Amino acid sequence: MRRILITGASSEIGAAITRAVVGADDEVILQFFRHRSTCDELQEQLGRRCSLASVDFTDGPAVAEFCKSLGELDVAINAAGVTVAGLLPALSDAEIDSMIGVNIVSAVRICRSVLPAMVNRRQGCIINISSVTATRAGRGQSVYAGTKGFIESFTRALAAEYGPRGIRANCVAPGPIDAGSLRPLLSLAPDEVKGSVSIARLGSPSDVAAAVAFLCSAGASYINGQTIHVDGGFQKGV
Repeated sequence: MRRILITGASSEIGAAITRAVVGADDEVILQFFRHRSTCDELQEQLGRRCSLASVDFTDGPAVAEFCKSLGELDVAINAAGVTVAGLLPALSDAEIDSMIGVNIVSAVRICRSVLPAMVNRRQGCIINISSVTATRAGRGQSVYAGTKGFIESFTRALAAEYGPRGIRANCVAPGPIDAGSLRPLLSLAPDEVKGSVSIARLGSPSDVAAAVAFLCSAGASYINGQTIHVDGGFQKGV
């Protein structure tokens, strides 16, 4: 039996990760802030071994209390994320703070909270969800791309620090996935979005979830400090 945390579980990608990763004997904590109905459905499917936590990751004290409640974990998956597209001068302080708070600060605090118990047991798996923008950013993505670049560097450093203690830390970096924040762009420029990948389709949440599930498995026991790109051969960006 594993004890698992999945943040951002109410998103399409977060829900797909939950379904792909959580086994019959696992216990899981699903964090969400909006769209509780998705997590209610997941809890109904998973039963008593699934608990829900509504936490606003832009609220520092709430994040601190949440971290204190986590206890020992075998797997921590940081899938919560905020995307606000816009040229830097057009972004508000609140939008910038939200992306930094959710995409960086919450993930760092969660990792800091769960690492001591993992170190004591000499085992643990941390997976942080990045983005293709960390390495191939486009217009209007400066802050968001910066937060994901941080997460990839942070994860590599965790792997270097805690790999000798039996802990693996990796990233999954989705590209154009037919879900969530990509949908408005799809409605405006579908041909451009679809033309940005070398495979003749957009990705799905289950594509991302399959990569996460693999990294959680024994088959990935010798993979550490890596970023797995699930992006269909993304070709755009700088």
